[in-house]
Amino acid sequence: MDNKDRFGRTLEERKELLAKIESANKEAFDNWDDPKWRREMAQELTETIYMGFQHENLLSLLAEVENAPFDGRVFVKEVRGLRAFWVGRGGYIEASTINADVMEIPRDTIGFHVNEFEDKLMVNFAETQANLIDLGIERLDAEVNLRVLRLFQSAIGVGDAEYISGAGLSLASLNTAISEVRDASRQRNVTIVGRATMTDQIIDALTAGNYAAFLPETNEALLRQGVLGTYRGARIITLVNYQDDQDVSFFPANELYVVATDASKFAFWGGLMSKEFVEQDNWYWHYLARRDFGGVVHRPDRIRRIVDTATTP
Repeated sequence: MDNKDRFGRTLEERKELLAKIESANKEAFDNWDDPKWRREMAQELTETIYMGFQHENLLSLLAEVENAPFDGRVFVKEVRGLRAFWVGRGGYIEASTINADVMEIPRDTIGFHVNEFEDKLMVNFAETQANLIDLGIERLDAEVNLRVLRLFQSAIGVGDAEYISGAGLSLASLNTAISEVRDASRQRNVTIVGRATMTDQIIDALTAGNYAAFLPETNEALLRQGVLGTYRGARIITLVNYQDDQDVSFFPANELYVVATDASKFAFWGGLMSKEFVEQDNWYWHYLARRDFGGVVHRPDRIRRIVDTATTP
């Protein structure tokens, strides 16, 4: 019987992994002074980070999302005004006009820039590359989710009708929030989102009360994204407690949001762009990546912000 490590890998799997690491390190050492190899390596990094970011990001479960070409423009458009009339047979049908409210979504750029001592890359390339990929995905994902949160907070402030606060999480208040958001939404797709400090309160209350309205998820892809299940037709999503480089959490521990997907719209322009270079007068390698992103909350009445005053933010 093979002895497995704490990651569940057998001895043969560990040997195979070690061989791959040594091979990657040797390739980097042999080719580091080749600009073409570094460009190809940077492109592989970019593609891996981009695919990971696409997989991890939860935005499509919370809002309408559009992926536009780099030179494209993205709009929020609502059409209203058309009316229907009852008339006697053969009677004249009154004319009505169609009005369109159009708002263009502004775009900003999110990116990161890292540099590393060339000697470290040449002798320990595999580990450094893996760390860069993991942190790149995490930081991009966290910053985009933070931008979404900030927009929600700006749209729903203290004193607004959509703002709910109290000590502890009340299922009665949550039920009302779900009903009101679904009623205001045209798409009727509702999501409950927050950190484990808030979503666990829902699960504890539901399992203690043996609520038949709570259905655990069985979809592995959704479970990896933190989707725990559905309650009253609304998905429950637990956010990863991402922290910045100062170990400060991006998302507050005491806030929960009930969101309809048609309350807001977000957009990405183009793919992840990157470049790399080596300092001409020093021994440091630089890698930069960026992507354009933007969004608006145009229907705050389709969101509820629930704040637990008994939980530390």
